[in-house]
Amino acid sequence: MKIGDLVKLVHSKKASLPGDPIGQIFRIDKDHFGSGQALKIYKEVPRGNAIRSDMVDGIGPTYRGKRDRVLILWNMEQWGYAESDELEVVK
Repeated sequence: MKIGDLVKLVHSKKASLPGDPIGQIFRIDKDHFGSGQALKIYKEVPRGNAIRSDMVDGIGPTYRGKRDRVLILWNMEQWGYAESDELEVVK
């Protein structure tokens, strides 16, 4: 994905645009959203117990990882941002 590519939204929960919009990329902000790893609790926490910060027992990868923020002009009329994993390049 690079500046000038045509893209469309795929499986976005934040899709507020009607139909199946196509847009052009104008700016990409690298690694704007997410993180690569996080503190995690791998052991079983009994039901009814609170999860506390001192229960952390490992560091692991996050589900979605780092994502880019992309500025897009949708259907030549509306500007908007989307995350890079919500977009598909149109060939």
